[in-house]
Amino acid sequence: MWMGQTETTVLKLVRQETLDATPFLEELRAYPSGHNIKNCIQCGVCTASCPLSSEMTETPRKIIEMIKAGMRDQVLSSDTMWFCASCYYCTVRCPQGINLAEVMYGLRTIATKTARNLSAAFYQTFADTVRRYGRMHESDLMVRFALRTSPLSLLKMGPLGLRMLAKGKMSLGLPSAIRGAKEIAKLYDKVAEMEGGV
Repeated sequence: MWMGQTETTVLKLVRQETLDATPFLEELRAYPSGHNIKNCIQCGVCTASCPLSSEMTETPRKIIEMIKAGMRDQVLSSDTMWFCASCYYCTVRCPQGINLAEVMYGLRTIATKTARNLSAAFYQTFADTVRRYGRMHESDLMVRFALRTSPLSLLKMGPLGLRMLAKGKMSLGLPSAIRGAKEIAKLYDKVAEMEGGV
């Protein structure tokens, strides 16, 4: 039996018996292309087009079916949206005109606002670090990520930090901003304004 049929059948059974898809679909309507997710025919073109689908826990096709099934918590805790490279292959090739790349942006925004998962916390901390300094500062990123998620994890990161220091991949110096950091921060502010204050 084709693997896709099995996944879809299971998801349809879950949807019919225990989940209400309407609230999650309505939440996604606020984002570009969230209005036509219901049009997905599960052809698999998005997954076949995605250069990173083999790295994702759930494929793009499966994420769409999970959205339609109302599996909000499972979708928002998935790594799929974080792996999306925004290449738009899925969007260009979708026979139903679903802009899946924009749906992934919407999912990231919702996850960052509401989900309590490590992926959302890490990407938010990463973005905050770049906004603050205009570049990445590894030690600052790891400390802020640990404080945001689990301060005790700093103890576990100690050996990794020492190895990075020994190889010159990280410094203990205070972070400093690049020359154009203020302009980068303004870009972040503008995007946040466009996305409703994320």
